[in-house]
Amino acid sequence: MHWNRTILGGGLLGGVVVAGLIIVYNWGATPRLEGEITGVRTLGMDGSSSVAIVNFAASNSSNYELWINRRELAIIGQGGHQFEGRILSVFDIQQLFKYFPALGGMRDEPLIDNRHLAPGEAVRGLVAARFEVPKHELDIRQEIVFRTVDNKNRKTALRLESQ
Repeated sequence: MHWNRTILGGGLLGGVVVAGLIIVYNWGATPRLEGEITGVRTLGMDGSSSVAIVNFAASNSSNYELWINRRELAIIGQGGHQFEGRILSVFDIQQLFKYFPALGGMRDEPLIDNRHLAPGEAVRGLVAARFEVPKHELDIRQEIVFRTVDNKNRKTALRLESQ
């Protein structure tokens, strides 16, 4: 009986050591963008659509290169429904700031697809998307979610809950 306890204890200890080694080995192995949404501005386009402009600050917190192949912007409305926005081009963003000076300055450069980030590299930027919801619904959202999709279709998200 004592012999079985020794084997069981050694097996458990060995399992914990192996699990720990796997975690340490893979720490920082998945490229991901970590940071925060630093500001959100909204603009009504017509009675049924609006634009959200999101500024963010983030970094590649992994030990590997990160390629941002696609950007996504979504809102979670008051009823819990998710609405996906249509990402605007750099040209469209520049036109918004040109024709709507009340938005203020751009502050950050628009983030574009196929952006490369070295391990530990920081980035500040903005992304804008058009939503098929009125401006007042965009303004009373529960949450806004900015996602990036890398070259292996892995997603990372920055979230900002409304106060």
